[in-house]
Amino acid sequence: MHREDHDEPGIQTVIQNHYDMVFKLAFARTKNRYDAEDVTQEVFLRYVRKQPVFENADHEKAWFLRVTMNCSSSLFSLLSKVQKMPLLPEDGSVSSPEEASLKEVLDHLPKKYRTVLHLHYYEDLKITDIAKLLGMKESAVKMQLTRGRKLLKEELEKEDLHV
Repeated sequence: MHREDHDEPGIQTVIQNHYDMVFKLAFARTKNRYDAEDVTQEVFLRYVRKQPVFENADHEKAWFLRVTMNCSSSLFSLLSKVQKMPLLPEDGSVSSPEEASLKEVLDHLPKKYRTVLHLHYYEDLKITDIAKLLGMKESAVKMQLTRGRKLLKEELEKEDLHV
């Protein structure tokens, strides 16, 4: 498909506006920078191919989060084994030793807890929005947030004892 030159600035703006959010969610789900880059690229390829029309900014954000979740899930189904790699500060998002430590602890949580914690705290989504995005009941999201917070707190306390 050949695009007119006047379309490109709009596409570039949308990609720039959502790149960090998409990459961070993909990274939270894959725990691997290279897989997260692949997922991010796939999300934006889908956007460019489909060029969906959004009702508002919330609809646009929800579309990108849903497609990122779907692409991440597709990646997992293609892999025979989930790679276990620690979060690396090379992604540029770690600004302090405390943040690096937090990311490392988050990396060791089960995927379902990492995902809801990321969506809630990093993407500022409400429980109802997370439930819709993940196709879950709100009560299940609340339970995963509660359990994820508890596991995170326990892991952080263990780490403080060893420092």
